[in-house]
Amino acid sequence: MLFISRIDVKGGSLPKKPLPALTGRTVRCLLFDLGDTLWFRKDLAVWQQLEYASNVQAATLLRQAVAPISLPDKSDTALGQRLRDATDEQIRIMIRQNPGLEPDCAHAVVQVLQQWSIEGVTRDNGAAIFEALRVRIPKSRPLFDDVLSTLTTLQQRGFQLGIVTNRHWGGQPFQEDLHTLGLLNFFDPRHMAISADLGIRKPNPAIFLHALNALNIPPEEAVMVGDSLKADILGGKMLGIFTIWKPKPHVRRQANLIATGATTAAHSTLVLPEDHGGEQHDDLSEGLLITDDDYVLSYVLNREGRVDQHMQSDIKPDLIIENISDLLDIFTEVGVQ
Repeated sequence: MLFISRIDVKGGSLPKKPLPALTGRTVRCLLFDLGDTLWFRKDLAVWQQLEYASNVQAATLLRQAVAPISLPDKSDTALGQRLRDATDEQIRIMIRQNPGLEPDCAHAVVQVLQQWSIEGVTRDNGAAIFEALRVRIPKSRPLFDDVLSTLTTLQQRGFQLGIVTNRHWGGQPFQEDLHTLGLLNFFDPRHMAISADLGIRKPNPAIFLHALNALNIPPEEAVMVGDSLKADILGGKMLGIFTIWKPKPHVRRQANLIATGATTAAHSTLVLPEDHGGEQHDDLSEGLLITDDDYVLSYVLNREGRVDQHMQSDIKPDLIIENISDLLDIFTEVGVQ
């Protein structure tokens, strides 16, 4: 396993030498995750403002769907937040029960309301309420600065590009968001595997194969780039895909130490910033948020019932990078590396 970081290389560029892990391997396609790989969450204040508006909209729809006497005596703001929190938890429970399947999020809303002793809510009502909870991507998740230029160069070099992503919201609004961000200039919708649209989730190998079959690329000629060890790296390795881990910004130092053998995840001293996006939780491994796939999947993969450490001996990427633009120094031409 090799760690590549521009900040560690004099002059700001990577060494022009073959990487042993890639030598002799044919690469024609790169698959990308999205969250924390191509884009990141804006600061917590912006995220909370956007969630606030969505929560109020969801609460309004809920009041229209059920008798007022059935609802808790709360403001739209408080009711919407409670609904979001309860739905998020119900979705996490569903993922833990079937980690390779995307939950029916509309049904999750209905289940939450049933737990609140609110009956008669249809699945269509649940779907409308869940859609109202969607936070649109362009306003909440900007691309990393080097993403568009890197994708442009990779495309010019002849690499085929695809997306494999776990998302609870998909459909036409998601495609519109990708268009607004400029990503549809590089990714054909036919070459995207989106869990919300397919009903399957990483690390299920089927979601990777969906994208690869559309691209007409065998797994051994593909590369998967993502931030989640258990979703992106483990899933890719099941098929023999070359895996590249791009750690979340707040775990890069930990990844560097692990890759160089200076420490292990169990002994790292990483400190989370106070204004991160997502909710903290007492049993989280360092560097994880409660919304991360690594957090949810760890409940399934750890027999002892405790959250696994971020880097495990049995889930190791072939390569670790810091920036998406690092790929340009690794993949200079299509074909045998």
